[in-house]
Parts: sequence; structure tokens; C-alpha cells
Amino acid sequence: MKDYALIEAFQNGDEFAFVGIYNRYKSGVYAFCLKMLLDSEQAQDVTQETFVRVYENRARLMKTSSFKSWLFTIARNQCLNSIRRSSRHVAMDEEAERKLISPDTPITSMEKNEQIRFITRFLESLKPEYREVIILREYQNLSYEEIAAVTRSSISAIKSRLFKARRKLAVVISDQRARQAENVARASRSSSSQPVEINQTPGQNE
Repeated sequence: MKDYALIEAFQNGDEFAFVGIYNRYKSGVYAFCLKMLLDSEQAQDVTQETFVRVYENRARLMKTSSFKSWLFTIARNQCLNSIRRSSRHVAMDEEAERKLISPDTPITSMEKNEQIRFITRFLESLKPEYREVIILREYQNLSYEEIAAVTRSSISAIKSRLFKARRKLAVVISDQRARQAENVARASRSSSSQPVEINQTPGQNE
């Protein structure tokens, strides 16, 4: 069933339509919350709270042109509320690390564990306003217009934040490759400096 048909049925009181909306969007909302909060338990709670808000505000669906934008606006607001309540720098838990890697990210050539550490450091280093635009654009594939609607920002501001976040990503990738090259060079120098033991055969130098 198309989104508009589900939404219309939900507005008309069809509870099964809400279940359909939930099943269709819960994975995307959870993935967004997980990358914003870097904590799987918090992400699950915020995902549930997001759909509770959707259920409670079904009448407002008639006033929005994009259900997806409206849904992620709610999810974003709940994430920011959770971050404010935490009043701390978010740190990724182990379960969140395992679920974070996407096959569509630009760093999939890295080893799995290396990807986890890399994305962890990168997302943790971003302020929420930069983290959210990267997630909405690169992971949720929202348009600039949709991201602007979700974040209540102008399109030019969204493009500026994306540019700065991607530039930082490029710097982080460059530093990562430089460290890898240095580690390889160091290992090579270490192995070449090891003395070579020559075993003489019986009768030599006699």
C-alpha cells in the first residue's frame, strides 16, 4: 500500500494502517536515532517515543506534504531532547557499534573493525547539527529540501553543514591513511633490521 493510502487510512481510524506505517519506517527511524545518539538502548526508546508522537498527532498529518520529513522531524526532536537530558558527550556502546556500519558508506573498503572505530570517532567528533545532516543525507537519502524541512533550516544552511562535515570526513580519512602508511613503513623497517641468522652446514670453514 502506498504511503498516502496508509496515512489516509490511519487518519480515518484504521489501527492496522498505523501498524503498517510503523513496520515500514521503524528501521529507518531506529537507524537515524542510533547514529544520532550512539547508544542502542536510547535509540530504541526514542524510536518508540517517536511513533507514540505520530499516533498522538495523527490529525497533523493532513497539514504536511511529506510524511517522511514530518516523521524524521519528530525523531530528530526526540534525539535532541535525549542529548540535552544526557548533558554529556555521547559515547557509542558495543551493540551500537555492531549495527552502525552501512554497506553504502564511502569507507566500506576498510576492514569491519576498522570501519566501526572510524565511524565511531567521526560521528562522536561532530556536533549534533552536523551529525544529523550527514545521517539524513548519506544514510536516509533525504533530499536537501526534506532535510531543510526536518531541521527547520534553509537549503543553503544544509548544504553548508554538509560541506563542512564532508570536508572533516576527508581530513579524517586522510589522517587514517597516513597512520596506516606509517604503521606499514614502521613494520617494514622493523623486519628489515632484524639480524639474519646463517646456519652453517657441517664441514664449512674447516
